[in-house]
Amino acid sequence: MIVLVKFHVFDLPPGFKDAELEVPDAATVNDVLDSCLILFGERGVYMVESELRTAIVMLNGRWSDPNDPVSAGDVVTIIRPMDGG
Repeated sequence: MIVLVKFHVFDLPPGFKDAELEVPDAATVNDVLDSCLILFGERGVYMVESELRTAIVMLNGRWSDPNDPVSAGDVVTIIRPMDGG
């Protein structure tokens, strides 16, 4: 099934856009994060896994848990916390 992933507050190269990812039918938010790591590798983007795993993840505009199931057509928004102060 296909889900749309949106990336916010990431230091990604120009032209790196939101992605439609194919995930297994019984996928969870955590499976989507796994697919994102693969996508980064395919696009030559280095991402520390812990940065992705500690990001805020929303599923269809609601806070999510890594074990929440995803469905075809869902929108997964990944928001990396900002540094500074």
